[in-house]
Amino acid sequence: MTFPDTPSSSHPIHALVACGGTGGHLFPGIAVAEVLSARGHDVTLLISQKKIDELAASGHPHLKFEKMPFLAMPKPWSPKMIPFLWGLWKGLRDCRKLIRKHQTQVVLGMGGFTSLAPLVAGWLEKCRTYIHESNAVPGKANKVNARFSKTVLTGLEACNKHFRHKDVRTVGTPVRTGMTKPVTEDANGFFNLEPGRKTLLVMGGSQGARGVNRAVTTAARELAALGLQVLHITGPSEYEEVKSAYAAVPELKAEVISFCHRMELAYTLADLAIARSGASSLTELAFFGVPSLLVPYPFAADDHQTRNAEIFDRAGASRLMPESGLTSETLVKAVREILLDKSAAARMSAAAQSLAVKESASVIADLICER
Repeated sequence: MTFPDTPSSSHPIHALVACGGTGGHLFPGIAVAEVLSARGHDVTLLISQKKIDELAASGHPHLKFEKMPFLAMPKPWSPKMIPFLWGLWKGLRDCRKLIRKHQTQVVLGMGGFTSLAPLVAGWLEKCRTYIHESNAVPGKANKVNARFSKTVLTGLEACNKHFRHKDVRTVGTPVRTGMTKPVTEDANGFFNLEPGRKTLLVMGGSQGARGVNRAVTTAARELAALGLQVLHITGPSEYEEVKSAYAAVPELKAEVISFCHRMELAYTLADLAIARSGASSLTELAFFGVPSLLVPYPFAADDHQTRNAEIFDRAGASRLMPESGLTSETLVKAVREILLDKSAAARMSAAAQSLAVKESASVIADLICER
């Protein structure tokens, strides 16, 4: 994919992209910012103070990040509502200052309550405001955010019916620019893995996925018997425990990392992935055509991860495996059936690629730059 070297309009703009809190918000926001920057526009990304945001920002030194202490919205009568409202007011005040300082024309929120203060600030300051929802079912935050948005952008068409808004457009979910470039580096060498072996990619997610991590490490000996190798991204909180579990099964070739700045290399070598079904992960799996076993986070708001996974399962790109039924036995059976059957893996790969919207970041950049 290539991007224009000049701005999409005659005058460069300043855009505020609110995308902190989770990888599912952060990485698509970074993707849009990269396209806008490549076109000559000025972009500031608003992120939270979470560790995941700091890690991701450190991998993109060419972009400009600002931290803000955003909070998740508690239940209406919770004592946490007072600090939430205080934090929201402070965030709104700081965002209005930032907008005035940069003469911001566009505010884009990538979802969650981290987007609320920037969107309200943008709305009050007469900016063009947009919200992006990547999941099949919008969360309560984006239902609120939509009220302050000129246009609602969705990653999946199934989501559109959930918004009562006059302008809802399906644009896909952006993939980071670094992932769209041809991979020339030796992915196995980068991760200290062996060429020629089937590779199982395990994605614990930016927050960690305890159920997924436990099921895979419990099945380590059975996986070793299949002759494959494992690249396991644990999430920072799970790293030590998962690494120790693999150390107890030395016959399985496994590389364990807490976070990955080079996901394009991980997807390139993956023959099969085991992952949660957050929209950002699904977007990347589709882009690279990686067959997957999807284990939705069972406590996701409105069970949106299950709704996401159902779309990929119905298309034949993935197998939906609820965590309640995930055991080492069911996991090994599914891995064996896919990895040892070339035709099954090829069908799933083609189905995954059919779901990809590869120009999403450019489409969003075009829309938000419209006068």
